[in-house]
Amino acid sequence: MDSSKIFNLDPFNDSVDASNLRLEWEEWHRACELLLELNAIDSQHHKLIFMLARGGRGLQRIYYNLAPVTGEAQPGPVKIPYAPREIPEYDNAIMRLNAFFMGKCNERVELEVFRSLRQSTGESFNRFVLRLRTQAARCDFRDRMEKELLQQITVGANDERVRDKGIENIMNLDEIVNYALNRELLQKQKEKAQTIRLESDVVASVKPNWGRRMESTFSHSKLERHDKHARNECDRCGSWRHNGGSKECTARNATCNKCAGLGHFARKCRAGRNALSQSRRTWNRSYTANTLENGSNQEMNRYVDNKAPSKVA
Repeated sequence: MDSSKIFNLDPFNDSVDASNLRLEWEEWHRACELLLELNAIDSQHHKLIFMLARGGRGLQRIYYNLAPVTGEAQPGPVKIPYAPREIPEYDNAIMRLNAFFMGKCNERVELEVFRSLRQSTGESFNRFVLRLRTQAARCDFRDRMEKELLQQITVGANDERVRDKGIENIMNLDEIVNYALNRELLQKQKEKAQTIRLESDVVASVKPNWGRRMESTFSHSKLERHDKHARNECDRCGSWRHNGGSKECTARNATCNKCAGLGHFARKCRAGRNALSQSRRTWNRSYTANTLENGSNQEMNRYVDNKAPSKVA
């Protein structure tokens, strides 16, 4: 199976900014070397053809306009019966391209960019370190790489404790990176626990209100059903399944036990209720009149007794 179909390599992008052209070439050349190894291409000529074909017209235009540089290998004549040595076409091409792209980098500008890098708000520490390493590769720090990265982490990290560890100068680069990652993980766990606690408090405060609201809704619906039944109640028999004009009412031909009237039951008898109310009002008036009359007679007798002359012994 052709590995080029698995490992996709885009053509070389020669239209990037001049300050990024060197890095673009280094990354593309590294990917091309991997693909050459996957396809087991060993011949210098085949490697050169493969690189130029996959690099596209932009890389081809640059290569074919480059002059030879110092250090290119040119094999001399070989005595018979020895076979002639292979011309290092691919190695020479890489030397020319490296010499061309390496001159496109301004190290002072790249160093200023590296010094200005800071960890952005919400950016993970891993992402911040990756940006530092990418920019540091453009500065050609060589043996000072770890020292420069430690210095920039001390200046640009968001976590104050990470910056303090850098100032103390008691950790190397790997140790301070692990410390920062553990601190970041701890902060995320604390925020998650705080969110869960707040959600629990909200649910606990909403639940009693929900219970009271449901109880109020149930009582309201119960009253509504009672009022609905009362409005639809039959004025003959008291049933709420039909009204008084329904032919299904059994009290239409019934005799009332209170007023002996026809067409309703005693529990819906209006005459009986009116008569009972009238009798109660009559009894109350008669009781009140008798009470007042008896009270007046007693008061009069008490007045006469007090005014009567006493007998002389």
